[in-house]
Amino acid sequence: MIRALAALLSPILILAACSRPPAPATLTEYRDESRGFSIRHPAGWQRASGPSDAEVRVVPPGSPEGGGEFITVFSVKAPSGNTEPEIRRQVFALLPIHGVSGFQQDARTTADILWFRFEVTGSSGGTEWASVGVVAAGKARMQVAVCAKPLRQWRQGQRQCDEVIRSFRPGDLSVE
Repeated sequence: MIRALAALLSPILILAACSRPPAPATLTEYRDESRGFSIRHPAGWQRASGPSDAEVRVVPPGSPEGGGEFITVFSVKAPSGNTEPEIRRQVFALLPIHGVSGFQQDARTTADILWFRFEVTGSSGGTEWASVGVVAAGKARMQVAVCAKPLRQWRQGQRQCDEVIRSFRPGDLSVE
């Protein structure tokens, strides 16, 4: 009886152990003193040079140049008028985007800073990726934070990207 019960439970326990998601990576805070923002990223990731001075990029160790796994923050001049269509247009011009599945005003919006959260897909370096991002637009500047994972890793990586984006704190957006 005990052997039969053990034989019955063994496959169930093995399947349960295999179906557990991997433990989340420890996140470390990155603070950019010159732009004033902070964002958390997986421990061990390193800063990489972005294609422009307006971009700060953090990637996993050994990541290929322009690969599909990255965290990036852009600090750019805010569009005149600071309207949602202008902000959206400028955000989408910053990345090689293929598709948009959402661009919605975030609850953190105040009279001084407009916040939007978005989800987009794109490609860089021959790798297709999915991402979540947030934009904080002030009177003079806006900062855009994006966390991307290769499409094949998106289901496992989306939770981590959500946590990274929630950690983003912009710098002073009232001055250039």
